[in-house]
Amino acid sequence: MEGGKMYEEYRISELVNETLTKVIDKAQHNHERLSSIKKLQSIEEVHEYEQLSKDLEEEYRKSVQVIEDTFEPARTHWIQLQKSNKQGLAIRSCFLLMLEKYPHVRPIWGFGKTIDDGKDDAWKPELVEDFYFRHHCASLQAAMNMIIKNKDDRNGLRRMLNEMGGHHFFYDACEPHFEIFRECFLAGMKMVLNGGDALDEEIEQSWIMLLETIRTHMSEGIEIQRLNYLSQTIIPAEMDEVKEHWKRVREFGLEKAGIILCDVACKKYKELIRSHNLRMKLPSGAEKGSTSYKLLASQIVQAFDQTIESYRVEDGFCGLVENIRDFVVTFLVVDVSPPLMRRAIIEGLVFMLSQVLRISHVKEDFVHIWNKIYRVMEQAMIANIIDY
Repeated sequence: MEGGKMYEEYRISELVNETLTKVIDKAQHNHERLSSIKKLQSIEEVHEYEQLSKDLEEEYRKSVQVIEDTFEPARTHWIQLQKSNKQGLAIRSCFLLMLEKYPHVRPIWGFGKTIDDGKDDAWKPELVEDFYFRHHCASLQAAMNMIIKNKDDRNGLRRMLNEMGGHHFFYDACEPHFEIFRECFLAGMKMVLNGGDALDEEIEQSWIMLLETIRTHMSEGIEIQRLNYLSQTIIPAEMDEVKEHWKRVREFGLEKAGIILCDVACKKYKELIRSHNLRMKLPSGAEKGSTSYKLLASQIVQAFDQTIESYRVEDGFCGLVENIRDFVVTFLVVDVSPPLMRRAIIEGLVFMLSQVLRISHVKEDFVHIWNKIYRVMEQAMIANIIDY
């Protein structure tokens, strides 16, 4: 039994190291150095350049000192938690609180599907023993250690957090998730830390500043990756195929296509909600056959139409963010789980296309391309929500 436990801890450590290596392999941790911008021709120029170098060095030193002074209480506190073996406790408390307070984020992680809060808090001790939950917490703990270690290198820290944010883009993370993390990390520490490990006013303010820096730079990474995705995810050859297929959808009739899509998507979403033990419901106006349901179905398929029309060879779908804004403002639904909604709509979309195109056997590459089309539309909507 003890050997199995040790092997499990070894596997977690291995997975953590592998994850972090992939995330930050491009991040650099050295300070930028001053370089000469021209060949110096005179003593006056030499003196002028030396003075400029001194001024820039002094300015840099002061800015670094500000960062050191701001983040130092949080660093000291984190080291103290390591000595008292409470870093893991703080991380687990953060995630348990997040999963309890914001159930719509649970489907982001595989272990979130096992949560059944209908049994009160019985799910919490069960989740704490889950291997994948423990691995995720260990990864976050290792990442926080790396952030704390590099807190004084502001340029290196920003690059590293940008890389982490870009990495999280492909795991369904978006900017509001970092705000949720910031909130739950502080609240979680307050719940489980006491005595000499508890937060005082100075330590809390330091953590607030550090977590805000993490949120800001990881959000930058997400935004950068989103723009890359919108501009590069679909190649022209794939887009030619999409347009040819969508032309037949238009001939079939967008309204009829929208009803087929929504009928399947709504059914699938309800199944997914039940399978994840979530208690979210579709909006009251989404009853099948109602006027609002028909309008919603029409608008969803129109949004796909707008997405496809917005493609440009030069910059992909970058113009879609502006083009789809009215749809987002009109049909924004808050109380849904985006990962489950995506799965439901994609299933409805593929089913509708298979009916219109008379495809008896849907190939994987066909699904992959249309999955990217939905993902593009989704990211354009998220970009609008962030700015709303």
